[in-house]
Amino acid sequence: MNKRELCSILQNQTANPKRLKETQQMCSALLEEQMKLDLIPEERTNFWQFLSDVMRHTGWRLWVTQGILLLLICAGIFSVPESPQIIPVFIPLFVLACLPSFYQSAVFGMREIEAVTRASSAQIILAKLVLAGASQIICLTVICWFAIFAAEYPVTLIQLILYVAVPLLACLILTLWNMRTRDRYAMQFSILSCLGASIFAGILAHWLPALYEISALGVWIITFVIFAGFFIKELSLLIKTWKEGKIYGTVS
Repeated sequence: MNKRELCSILQNQTANPKRLKETQQMCSALLEEQMKLDLIPEERTNFWQFLSDVMRHTGWRLWVTQGILLLLICAGIFSVPESPQIIPVFIPLFVLACLPSFYQSAVFGMREIEAVTRASSAQIILAKLVLAGASQIICLTVICWFAIFAAEYPVTLIQLILYVAVPLLACLILTLWNMRTRDRYAMQFSILSCLGASIFAGILAHWLPALYEISALGVWIITFVIFAGFFIKELSLLIKTWKEGKIYGTVS
């Protein structure tokens, strides 16, 4: 029997009504038995409890990595006096340092196993994102503080906030989008996105220095609002996937 004949037989097969009814009755009996015995399926782990577990096992590595990176970035930024336009060039490196943790399960081929555990893949990514975001907020606050009080850059606080927030949001958006839509090479594309954002910021700083003057503040505000909207959209999709217990992204 060749493949075409086998496909034809399978397509012409119809369900046996008697066997179908027996299967339905068996399933109904099992459900009734579970209801009588009060066998409630085990709920997934509480998010805040799971967040503390992630912090204890792997989150501290994120914080240590971000702290080391903060020292290196501060040394690089403040080695160039009165050049606030250099700040957006280094900010994507904070997201780049988090990528190994974000893609840990994909690299080691553990996404299918995560899908059947008490913590969904979306919950794991969300927990790591929260921990990474908390460390990045602290690091970026330190950079802004040093820029104002130590380096005495001739810029306002709102300018500094925009200079660190816009490239950070851009990299986070691209990372979440790659994780959600790509089944292969998602990590590689995320790395290229972060490096591309850093290079693009360097090009703007070199060829469009007027973009970093107070007169261009409106452009930064509009860009921040747009990126914040896209980030909220990606974050809402992640939270929705977590609540539904589905796999975030695709499994190759």
